[in-house]
Amino acid sequence: MSRKQRRREEKIARTEAAKQSANNPVYALQRAGPLFQSGQLDQAIKILEDARSHNPEHFDVNCGLAIIHATSGNLDSALPLFEKAVSIRPGDGEAQFNLGRALTDVGRLDEAIAAYRQSLDINPNEESALINLGNVLKDGNDFAAAADCYRRVIDLKPDHPGAQNNLGNALLQLGMLDEAFACHRRAVALDPRNDSFWAGMAGSLETLTFTSADDDLWQDLLQLLERAAVRPNYITKPIISALSHHPEFSKVLERTASGNPDIEIPYGDVAGQLAAIPLFLRIMGLSHLDDLKIERMLTVLRGALLKETLGGETDEKGLPLSAALALQCFTNEYVLHETDEEKAGVEQLLQRMATLVEKDLDVPSPLVAAIGAYRPLYSFPWARDLCGREWAGDIGQVIEQQISEPLEEQSLRPQIASLTSIQDTVSKSVREQYEENPYPRWIKTELGKLSRDIGTVFRDIPFQFDLGDYKSPESPEILVAGCGTGQNAINAASRFSNARVLAVDLSLSSLSYASRKTNEFDIPNIEYAQADILELGNFGRQFDLIESLGVLHHLGDPLAGWQVLVDLLRRGGLMKIGLYSETAGQDVNSARAMIAEKGYTASPQGIRQCRQDIIAMAEDGNRIMARLCNRKDFFSLSECRDLIFHVQEQRFTLPQIETALQSLDLKFLGFEMRSQDVFRMFKNTYPEKDSLTSLSLWHSFERDNPDTFRGMYQFWCKKI
Repeated sequence: MSRKQRRREEKIARTEAAKQSANNPVYALQRAGPLFQSGQLDQAIKILEDARSHNPEHFDVNCGLAIIHATSGNLDSALPLFEKAVSIRPGDGEAQFNLGRALTDVGRLDEAIAAYRQSLDINPNEESALINLGNVLKDGNDFAAAADCYRRVIDLKPDHPGAQNNLGNALLQLGMLDEAFACHRRAVALDPRNDSFWAGMAGSLETLTFTSADDDLWQDLLQLLERAAVRPNYITKPIISALSHHPEFSKVLERTASGNPDIEIPYGDVAGQLAAIPLFLRIMGLSHLDDLKIERMLTVLRGALLKETLGGETDEKGLPLSAALALQCFTNEYVLHETDEEKAGVEQLLQRMATLVEKDLDVPSPLVAAIGAYRPLYSFPWARDLCGREWAGDIGQVIEQQISEPLEEQSLRPQIASLTSIQDTVSKSVREQYEENPYPRWIKTELGKLSRDIGTVFRDIPFQFDLGDYKSPESPEILVAGCGTGQNAINAASRFSNARVLAVDLSLSSLSYASRKTNEFDIPNIEYAQADILELGNFGRQFDLIESLGVLHHLGDPLAGWQVLVDLLRRGGLMKIGLYSETAGQDVNSARAMIAEKGYTASPQGIRQCRQDIIAMAEDGNRIMARLCNRKDFFSLSECRDLIFHVQEQRFTLPQIETALQSLDLKFLGFEMRSQDVFRMFKNTYPEKDSLTSLSLWHSFERDNPDTFRGMYQFWCKKI
């Protein structure tokens, strides 16, 4: 053989050897691994596909190729490969687990459950399989089975915060509130940096009433109030129930039970006792307190503060409570009843303050607190002078809340654009009401750190809406029509990923409040503007999602306003609407009839007097008025005005809403409620498939349970 022929045969041999090596599964996996780790997925896929073409039954090649496809988001290619791997080696627990994950991702939940259970039959203590199985069972509303999975994880690893949190969520869905709250407390203790765990804790707390409490609980609740994912006014009642077990707090509560501001109490001593309860001071500064016993206590304490300040007997140890009283009264907009003697006393304090400022003398902090507990400080000529002085500690918060922030709102007011004219007579009246009483006054709202696309939000718990072929827009345009003081706009901006929010309202006072709070929370993706919904027809923009809560029923023609919003919504877009329920509003209707009969005015004095008469009727056994006194809105001046003094209001029934949806070409998707108790009751009554989207069944349910929509109907629909 010649040298040339030998070299040719050697080259052929080397080429064949290289080819065989390339098709060797082990060699292919060794080459693909580093490429996969470095993110070069296409190259890794090519190598393994070549290997699989020669070795279609090789377990590791099928698994590896499936994992790379899944990582790249190509589940259509990944799923058959996972299924193939399981068919090759059905006794491999990891393969069953990977198949379960892929089936979950494509929504084939029953098959995913079977795969996870196969995995657990092989590896009973596999933590990830238990967690994933629990999550799929939870998504399928089998909360009892999901809870069992999470318990098994906790048995294996008691300090697993995710399992504790998930178990708490499942138990909450089952109505096991005490157990759910205990799980969430353990989760936040194990991982206090996770906001979703704190949000879970707040959710399980909302309807709890504590039968006992201790320092640990009060401290946990205090920490809860500071978390970004928590809205304080949702948890005031359980916090009050916990505080009622505090020895010093309960003594003061009992001592002030009459609510008579003429009760003689040593303010300094009592204030010192309450100032030693940080949880009470903090909740006073964050939310109005919807409890009649607390209202009576605050009324008595405020009267005692006034007397002490008038007598010049102020004690610095009472200042923390005095400042908290000023914060609370500003937040509830001075809804507390005051006597003629108190009014005269406040006038004396105002004269004293004016003299001190005029003469450029020191202003005692207790004087600032006492006035701030009865009147908003920003409303007086000397307010800017106080704002320019140095204040420390508790009273500094009062100056910030009652002077600096309102002045900031005044500066923001002229910067708010006007999108439409306001010509409608009813719209003008409604605007006037909200200019006088921006609604609602709030300090802190929940902010979700994890924003998600619209489809993911609504296909997930708690909604689980059937969105059909809905595809989430990458950068959704959102309209909040009637945004008030901005909570809904801020929540939408933080809830949906890459969202741009336009929030409109009639009231510049409300909009400037909303703008200030948005700046405070450093949220860049909201634009505020003044507009009348009825005039937005020629606006020229389209939106992917529209929210309008508690707004349409205040229009002269609610359905005309609703039609305008539908016209602004893109086809296939989603809309959230909030409307008052006629069935749930009998107590409100009774109050409005009483107001008309007795001629109460919508002035602060008129609202306060009306409230006192309603409270007296409730205490005399009037059940309808007692129900009214249990509403959150009853405990804030602007919210009470909105509740029973509104200049324009129309209530709806579910059959009326169903007719409106049909005429507007909107598909009802489902209700949004904070409590899952109603959904559990409804499903127990109507277990058939798709019952949750039947407004006729909901109408029957509401007739039997008239308080179901006590706040309002809040529901989502889709433009057909």
